[in-house]
Amino acid sequence: MIWLDVFPAKAQFRPGEAVGLRVIVSGPPSARIQLEGTVFELGRPSSGISAGLELDRGGNGETTLEAAVSPFMSGHAVGYAVELRASDGSRSATSTTAFDVADHWSQAPRYGFLSDFNAEEPAEESQRRLDILLRLHVNVVQFYDWMATHHTFLAPSDEFTDTLGRRLSHAVVRRKIDLGHERGMAAIAYGALYGAEREFSESHPDLLLYDGRGVPLSLADLFYLQDFSEVSSWRSWILAEYERALDVLGFDGIHIDQYGCPKQALSHVTGAWRTFDAAQEFPGFVEEAARRVLGRRPSGGSIFNCVNAWPLEGMANVVSDAATYIEVWDPYSTYRELYELVRRAREIRPSKQVVLAAYLLPFSPATERTPGALTGFRLASAAIHGSGGFHLLAGEGASLLTEAYYPRYGSLNDREYAVARQYYDFIVRNTALLHQWQGHDLAWTHVGATNDVITLHHPDLASYGAGAQLGSLWVIARKLGGITSLQIINLRGITTDRWNVAHEVSPQPMEDVELRVQTLGGISAAWWDTPDDEVGLPRPVSFVSEDESGGRVIRLRIPRIDVWSMVWWVEEEWRRASDGELEEAPMRSTN
Repeated sequence: MIWLDVFPAKAQFRPGEAVGLRVIVSGPPSARIQLEGTVFELGRPSSGISAGLELDRGGNGETTLEAAVSPFMSGHAVGYAVELRASDGSRSATSTTAFDVADHWSQAPRYGFLSDFNAEEPAEESQRRLDILLRLHVNVVQFYDWMATHHTFLAPSDEFTDTLGRRLSHAVVRRKIDLGHERGMAAIAYGALYGAEREFSESHPDLLLYDGRGVPLSLADLFYLQDFSEVSSWRSWILAEYERALDVLGFDGIHIDQYGCPKQALSHVTGAWRTFDAAQEFPGFVEEAARRVLGRRPSGGSIFNCVNAWPLEGMANVVSDAATYIEVWDPYSTYRELYELVRRAREIRPSKQVVLAAYLLPFSPATERTPGALTGFRLASAAIHGSGGFHLLAGEGASLLTEAYYPRYGSLNDREYAVARQYYDFIVRNTALLHQWQGHDLAWTHVGATNDVITLHHPDLASYGAGAQLGSLWVIARKLGGITSLQIINLRGITTDRWNVAHEVSPQPMEDVELRVQTLGGISAAWWDTPDDEVGLPRPVSFVSEDESGGRVIRLRIPRIDVWSMVWWVEEEWRRASDGELEEAPMRSTN
């Protein structure tokens, strides 16, 4: 028997950089293994891989192969799928993975987290956890609550106790930063922009924010809120702490956190009481902080937490941060509302990718795990990425976030992790179609019997189209150049459209769904892909072209829809002949 695993040597590659693929093989002792593989770009073979590997006396071997990719236009991430086969002549195994190439991680910010920095964690365990995140293609990592206090980040000694009583080590923080850098992951330091512990706040009462009674504002009497406007010395204090985190520990940016409150407060920082409006102050602070970070780390970047999309509209003119980040809470409780958050954020800030921090309570270590938690993960991932966003979720090895205090993450079992890996591979290999901002979702105007441009047909299909609805196939349609793509998310049979629940009833799968497309020309190729099986590659689908009374119709069949399927086709365009008459581009058909 041969066992094979392949994954990229880095979480993301830069244009012109050699693309390394790490290969781990086990099999017969001292066996000679032949490795053969193919790299695919959106379904089309791009390049081949061939190499040999000799296993040691224990039957184990590792190597790094180089994959070739074609030059491409910068400005967006391009994803690739990899299929690799290992054989000793009589036995073989196949494994798949994905990788992407981009100018900067902000073009496809697959945000993850680390929150364990105990001095007792062995170096081997740190490496194991980062390798697991590498297999999930996490390319930017938030280091959550890594600091001594929220107002003074660095402790006088390497080992210290934080405000909540956790024993931490700056040496372990440095180790994980270095391990992340080796794997192509940017390291982002958590840093609340206006929280300080009691000892600092009692010494600087003039910097505090107060309620209408003149009582200092705090979170659980632990973190007291500071005036961060330009007239407050707290602003220069915390900005200096941000810079110290970069200079001393080697972070690449700052996760600039806020608490969603207060919307308004009173300040006495100038010596006279005045109203402090947080939404008006956030954009200027974020722009200054992010600009300072880029001055020190041109390849880094900072991320600001727009809690529940507040104040999203006010961030429209901020240009120096890396992405639009929204921590999701009620009333944004349904799949439709996740979609609307991504859409709204991209319309307000079209040049910034969107990251949703949508914590999955069904994975909480405080409650009993049920099989429905994994369905909840699948549907939430499909809703967010299918809408064009990214999901802050994975971290500390094979674990998922379950709440806003990251150390209470939930660890995945082997089956759950395998499914998560299938989903992340799918997201990476299809990132060009998922995450390039293409403006309108064409499903609202092109999909369904009323719109009658793109229709789905199956005897058991009662409802489908734009907008997440129970009992329906939810379709999101986009056009990128000559490619039209559909995200199809299956909400048939589930009992609630709330995203933060365990779905004990799984979506009802469908097979052999016919897709009809009204078109002027034809299509040259079509593919279907899904993260819901172990194939790990886009698959070509057959299609036929027919002339009907309403015009030309392309018919193709989607083999199966479990939770999330994606289908796309390349259109052939009409061209103008030399005599000025329109002529049809060559048609190709497969069946």
